[in-house]
Amino acid sequence: MDDLEFRRTLYSDPNSQDLKLKETMLADPKKQDFYKELKLLDKKMEQAFEVDVPADLVHKLLLKQTMERHAKTKKRTVFQFAMVASVAFVMGISFTLWQSTSLVNLSENAIAHVRAEGEHALGAHENITLEQVNAKLASFGGQLTDNVDQIYYANFCDFNEIRSLHMVMQVGNDKVTVFVVPNENNFDSQSVSKDNNYSGETMDFTRASVIVVGDNGSNVHKAKQTLSKKFKFSA
Repeated sequence: MDDLEFRRTLYSDPNSQDLKLKETMLADPKKQDFYKELKLLDKKMEQAFEVDVPADLVHKLLLKQTMERHAKTKKRTVFQFAMVASVAFVMGISFTLWQSTSLVNLSENAIAHVRAEGEHALGAHENITLEQVNAKLASFGGQLTDNVDQIYYANFCDFNEIRSLHMVMQVGNDKVTVFVVPNENNFDSQSVSKDNNYSGETMDFTRASVIVVGDNGSNVHKAKQTLSKKFKFSA
């Protein structure tokens, strides 16, 4: 075996048991030294690749994967919660806006009713008694507990498609129109309205709303305060 073949064989397999290789090496001390150096190098390379694996490496890797999955899940959950909260907020605002815009403004409707009726009710002079008014108010569960100065007109009417009581009366120095309207969920029972000719204010009672309307020369607010003490409604 020549020198090139000897080295090639050892390079490919330092642990080769080839007989010719051994005979060639025994016959030449330099080849023996080369063999020892190559074996030593091979041993060092084996040691270099022998890295101790930490006993808890598997647990650490599993923990890391679990934490990463948890972080992703938490981020997704937070995002989903934020989306749900946003949708709920928008729906809540929309419902509130819809509800507020769908309420019937009682005082505004009362002014329109007075304007449409004109002198039919405002010009009446029927001198209605307290007993006659209370007979009509009874259908609303209400009554006037004390007489007013004068009642000129008292009749049932169609108020926003609801059967109501329409009255014209003298309260102190002011001649005002008074509506008694059964309570409905979509009625704004605290409304206050005004235009160029009339102003109106609403009172909320147990079973009905009472709206007071007067021309701009009348003290509607004072008349309302006076009437608030005279009207009574059963529960």
